[in-house]
Amino acid sequence: MPELRQNPATKEWVIIASERAKRPEDFVSEEPKITDPPSHEDTCPFCPGNEDKTPPEVMRVAGSNGKWRVRVVPNKFAALVPEGNVEREKDSDFFRSMDGVGKHEVVVETPLHNVSFGQMSDTKACEIVHVYHKRYRELLEDERFKLIKIFRNHGKAAGTSLEHPHSQIVATPIVPLHIRHRLEAATRYFDDHGHCVFCRMIEMERKEKDRVVLENERFIVIEPFASRVPFETWILSKEHRATFGETT
Repeated sequence: MPELRQNPATKEWVIIASERAKRPEDFVSEEPKITDPPSHEDTCPFCPGNEDKTPPEVMRVAGSNGKWRVRVVPNKFAALVPEGNVEREKDSDFFRSMDGVGKHEVVVETPLHNVSFGQMSDTKACEIVHVYHKRYRELLEDERFKLIKIFRNHGKAAGTSLEHPHSQIVATPIVPLHIRHRLEAATRYFDDHGHCVFCRMIEMERKEKDRVVLENERFIVIEPFASRVPFETWILSKEHRATFGETT
């Protein structure tokens, strides 16, 4: 079983999951691939016809022909598992750990093996985001989970092991330290100024306009004033909502 361990020096929780080392690997060589990948790969566990190579799906979006357009399945090589005890235990007078309880899901975004997210239509992208939203809300119904993280790796350097377009959803019983720091900073700003730091950020970015990438009725996309890395981009809801699950 996976395990969550806390570093006593930093208070950070880390996941120890040896099963992750067994996951399949499309990128076995540092040599770049010369040919473009095909639209279907017989050996890919995410391609149509290979549904038996994944755990049973927890959600499916089907087209008018009955065939799937998006699938959500438990990660076969999960970092966290649903069973276990969420009590935080002391392994000694110094170290703390707990069972690696949580959920780790894969969103297979399209039947096509060779389409990147940036190549998808707006309709298709919205379909995927709606899946994120639905699973986010459903996972939060489990009172053990305190954080839902949705992420998408792109390329081997970012951690992708399979080419087929997919993203991942992880539900955990702990809130990571860097997230707690952001929440605490937002709380302090509210205590000091009496209003939401993100609402104020939107107000200032709309006024200055220099870093606004895109804006519509409900969202604004910005390059942060103090970006940590090149091309860092924030998508902010213009509705005052606390979580992704509360957005409409």
